[in-house]
Amino acid sequence: MRRSALLGAVALVVLVGPAGSLSRAAVPRAPQPEGVSKARATLTRAPETPRNPRHGLRGSAAQSADSALARAQRAYDSMTTLKAAFYQTITNPMLGGPEESRGVLFLQPPGKFAMRFSEPDGDRIVADGRWLWIYTPSSVPDQVIRQPVPTSGANTPNLFAQFVDRPLERYRATYVGRDTVAAEPVDLVRLVPKGEDVPFREAVIAVSTRDGWMRRLSLVEASGQRRVLTFQRLDVNQLIPSGELRFAVPRGTKVITQG
Repeated sequence: MRRSALLGAVALVVLVGPAGSLSRAAVPRAPQPEGVSKARATLTRAPETPRNPRHGLRGSAAQSADSALARAQRAYDSMTTLKAAFYQTITNPMLGGPEESRGVLFLQPPGKFAMRFSEPDGDRIVADGRWLWIYTPSSVPDQVIRQPVPTSGANTPNLFAQFVDRPLERYRATYVGRDTVAAEPVDLVRLVPKGEDVPFREAVIAVSTRDGWMRRLSLVEASGQRRVLTFQRLDVNQLIPSGELRFAVPRGTKVITQG
């Protein structure tokens, strides 16, 4: 996996920018979960308020966005730990076809987070509460980057909180419509940042109509790159083995501290 692609994922976690680019590593093409192609279509055109009579008026659309976000907030507030399978596609107009990856995400607020990739195997991002560790053996096997992780505020290593914890304080929200992600009915809400200190132009989140969890996150990044993260097999409030949220520096690697 390209280092810039993985660091782009980090930017969504702690709102820091990409730290350079290395040659693109070949990533095996994996079957796409249901809903990924629709997510790409959503980002290809500017989302519009549905013309359906039930949501055709601005007030109704705003109410639908508020309702979906409130549902997501309730789900998030009830969570102490989260484990989910993720599938990611990154499309850069300058590089051609999409880059694909997958793995397992772990979250334990406020400061512990991990993305452990199975494709490319061994790549990982781990926030242990003090340091954010970035290791990409698929491209740079002899180097580990670490940087301090904020323990409060909007920059905590918490991908879900950035979009569903009090989002109206940070974004302008528009209801887009209904969709399905892996057979899960979802409401789509477009979020446009109010400030300019975030690494993306807009996001479309897919909020389950059943349980309120975010099942898909589609972003247009500041560079024009498009990123789609799909979340499946969510396991909420179950014990996470402590080793999943720790990083052991591999023997023979050099640790570079940033920030």
